[in-house]
Amino acid sequence: MTSLDNCFVDKAVEPVKVIDVGHPQFATVNATATATATTSGASSAAASTTAPAPTQAQTQGQPSCPISEWSAKTLPELAGHLNGSRADSYSCRLISICQRTSWRPLQITKPMMEAIVSAHGMHASFWDITSCFYTRNLELEEVYCVPYTENRTGDVTEISYTVRYPEYKAADARWVIRQTGLYHRFDAKTCSSTYVLLSPTPNSKLHQEAAAFLSTLVQGPETEPFWLHRLLFAAYFPAWRQYIAALERQFLPVANSTFATYIDEPLRICYDNLSALVSLETRFLLVPAVLGAATDTLDELTALLAGMSPAAAAHPGTQQLRNISRQCGGYCRAVTHLQQRTQRTAQLLSDTLLFRDQVVAKEQNGNMLQLNKSAVFITTLTLLYLPASFVSSFFGMNFFGFDGDNNRIAGSSMVWIYVLSSAVLTAITFFFYYWLLHRENGAAFRRLAPKVADWSLKDFGRRLTANNSNNINTGDLDVEGLRGVKG
Repeated sequence: MTSLDNCFVDKAVEPVKVIDVGHPQFATVNATATATATTSGASSAAASTTAPAPTQAQTQGQPSCPISEWSAKTLPELAGHLNGSRADSYSCRLISICQRTSWRPLQITKPMMEAIVSAHGMHASFWDITSCFYTRNLELEEVYCVPYTENRTGDVTEISYTVRYPEYKAADARWVIRQTGLYHRFDAKTCSSTYVLLSPTPNSKLHQEAAAFLSTLVQGPETEPFWLHRLLFAAYFPAWRQYIAALERQFLPVANSTFATYIDEPLRICYDNLSALVSLETRFLLVPAVLGAATDTLDELTALLAGMSPAAAAHPGTQQLRNISRQCGGYCRAVTHLQQRTQRTAQLLSDTLLFRDQVVAKEQNGNMLQLNKSAVFITTLTLLYLPASFVSSFFGMNFFGFDGDNNRIAGSSMVWIYVLSSAVLTAITFFFYYWLLHRENGAAFRRLAPKVADWSLKDFGRRLTANNSNNINTGDLDVEGLRGVKG
C-alpha cells in the first residue's frame, strides 16, 4: 500500500469544493418569511436582504431545497466553514477533491483531509480510497480498484470504493484510463448524506453533473439518497463501449491481413504487427478485471438498496444501477471474445512468420547446394589439370633443355636442388600447420579467421518483409491511455 504522504500536496492549487443542500422544511419557512416581509411596508427592504427570493417551486406551493456552495484552499478557510455549519443544517453535503492530472496527488493537504474526516466522523476505511491517488511515474496498480467497502454503526452506513473507466481526450485524440473514488456516509435516522468525491481532473464531468442535479432539486435528496452512485456509473461507464470499439478498429486491419497472407508470396505483415497484437491483447485483458470490480460494486449497491425499503428497491435509480451492471457484463463478454481473437491471430501471425523464415532458410539451403555443386565441379577440373600443370611447370624449369644435335632432352645435374628445396619447404609447411593447430586449441586460426556478421533467419525475415509491410494500417496505439500515462 502506498504511503499516504504521497497522496497529498504541501500547498493546494485547486480548491476543495463543497455543496450543501438544506432541508426542504427550512426553505418553506424562508419562503413564508419572505412572503410576510413583502406585505409589511418599511420592513420589506430589510427582510429582502436576509431572506432568499422565492423560487418557482416555492411560488407553486412546493418545498424546495436551499443550496449553498463554498470552497477552501487552506486549512483555516476549511476549518472556518466546517466549524460554522451544524450537521443538522443540511440534508446532503458534497465535498469534491481533485487531482491536477491522473499521475499527481490530490489537491489537498493532509491536515485539511484529517479535518474533513474528523468533522464528519468518517471510518478509517476512507483512507483506503485516498491511497489510490498518489504521485507516480510508472503504470502501477493499473487495474486495481478499491473494492466495495461497507461499515455500519447504528443507523449510519458508510460506503467507499474506487472505479476505473476510459476517457477520450479530444485534444490529443487518444484514450486514457481514469479512476474516481467515492465515499458516502448515510444516516438512516435523519436521511442525510455526506459525499466525498475524489476526481482525477479539476471540474470533472461527474462534479458538473452532480452540481446540476442538486441545483434542479424540487424535493430533498433523501428521496434518492444514493443518487451520486447512479450519476457516477451513468456518466463514465458508457464510454467502455466506445473504448472497446476503438481497440477493435486497431485490431481488424492486422487480423484481416494475417488471414489473407500466403507463405509463398511476399508478406504484407511483419514482426511489428505481432508486437501491436500483443499490446492489444494486454489492453483487452485489462478490461474484464476493471469491469469485474465495478460489477461487484454495483451488485452490492443494489443489494443494499433492496434491503433498505421496498420504495428504494423499486426506485428508478436502483433499476438503472441494475441495468448498468448488466451492461458491464455485456462489455466483459465482448472484450473476452476480442481477446481470444487477438490471441489466436497473434499465434497465427507468429506461425506465419516462422514458416516464412523456414521458406527463406530452405531457399538459402538450395542456393548453398548449387554453390557446393559448382565448387565440386571446379575442384574436379582442378584435379584433372593439376598433373599436366605440374609436368609442364617441372619441365619448363632451367634444369632441363633440348639437345637439338642429339635430338634429346638434356637434364642438369643440379636438379637435386629443386627436389631438396621442395621437400624441405613441404615439411616446414606441414610442421607449422600442425603447430598452429595444436597451439591453444587452434586459437591462432580463430584470430586469423575473417569477422562474419551475426546473421539470423529472424533478422533476414525482418529485412525481407519490411519493404512490404507499409500496406498495413494498424492504427496508432494509445500508448499513454493504455499505460495509464497522466493526462
